[in-house]
Amino acid sequence: MADNHTRPVSRVKPATLFSAVAIGAVTATTIVVGNPANADEDYPTWSEVQQAKQSEAAKLAEIAKLTELLNGLRAAAEAASRESLIAAEAYRIADEAHQAAITRESSLASQADDAEKRAETSRMRAGLLAAHLARKTGDELSLELFLKGAGASEVLRGLGTATKIGEQSQAAYEQAEQDKNAAESLRGQAEKASSERARLADEARGSYDAAKSAEDAARTAVAVEEEHSATMYAQLAELKDTTAELEREYAEGERARQEAAQPPGGGNAGGGTGGGGGNSGGGSGGGGGAPAPAPAPGPAPGPPNGSAVDTALAFARAQLGKPYRLGGAGPDSWDCSGLTRAAYAAAGISIGTHSATNQFYTMENQGKLVPFDQAQPGDLVFWGGGGSYYHVALYIGGGRILEAPDWGKPVREYYIWGMGDVSPWVGRPSG
Repeated sequence: MADNHTRPVSRVKPATLFSAVAIGAVTATTIVVGNPANADEDYPTWSEVQQAKQSEAAKLAEIAKLTELLNGLRAAAEAASRESLIAAEAYRIADEAHQAAITRESSLASQADDAEKRAETSRMRAGLLAAHLARKTGDELSLELFLKGAGASEVLRGLGTATKIGEQSQAAYEQAEQDKNAAESLRGQAEKASSERARLADEARGSYDAAKSAEDAARTAVAVEEEHSATMYAQLAELKDTTAELEREYAEGERARQEAAQPPGGGNAGGGTGGGGGNSGGGSGGGGGAPAPAPAPGPAPGPPNGSAVDTALAFARAQLGKPYRLGGAGPDSWDCSGLTRAAYAAAGISIGTHSATNQFYTMENQGKLVPFDQAQPGDLVFWGGGGSYYHVALYIGGGRILEAPDWGKPVREYYIWGMGDVSPWVGRPSG
């Protein structure tokens, strides 16, 4: 909505995202490995917990320590997960560019083949006409007129025929030259497209490797959290005379309440600002930076189409519990944009390609972005900013989403997490 110019999705370059991924991967690794809170000797033993129960002050101190450790583990896992999502989106963008390059190379090669065939046909035609002209304008024509004793009118007719053949021969020659030049141009373009396809293939492989590395870091962080959190929730329950499950549910609910109290903070680094127009920009995923400028007024999309929303959400709910997989597009595994794309495809609505970034700008270019605080069930919630978006989910109402989250987490209904990265604009595909 910042202007009325359509923003080409291809403006977002995977290379731009890689820098953020590289920095984030280092950060995530530092959090998981370097933070003393995650060292084994810093975790309370059961003996320490039992001792802490002897006095109220000790018990409260131990509860505070456990809570801090659990929050640290969760923060490390979430940071690694975020970097994994950013890397996954970088791969999706790179792969999309590679697939487009394959299509372009194939198309140009086919056009070049056809053009070369036309050039060869034109060359042969010009040659035949030239040979025929040589016969008609040389001794053959003179001998023919002499033997037939042709009069002046016949001579003129013969010369006229030769002139026409000459004109045709010249035209055929010029056409042959044009066809030859066109064929050479197309072959040159096809060769350049082949080089570009090879370059993008290397880039896609590199981005895939980066995504897998970030996924491995996320696996490590999640494993560390799972290894220690079960014990610490049980220790909290012992100190508070509750149950580990209640303590886990309380912590989860507290995180949800804290997230809900925050305004969306994504898109603050120059990303799209929705509504009725496009927006230029670039940069890496994630929020931060100066506040986004106020969007220019634009035509608001209509209310959601209830039937389309019901179909999309029904499709998505049928996928609950299925595993996450990088590049997953069903039917047995999904990633975030693969799920949202398939859900709306089931309703006969295209929301863009298999990319959260592309889907955001598809919504923007169609004038289908609305402010976050006006979200309705079926709207698309985006995470990111600065020109790229690393996650997308379906809003289901009540501050909750349906998403294919990340490695180790199946398709689920969940609260809106990471509000600092959530875009202040949601997409309304059926509006």
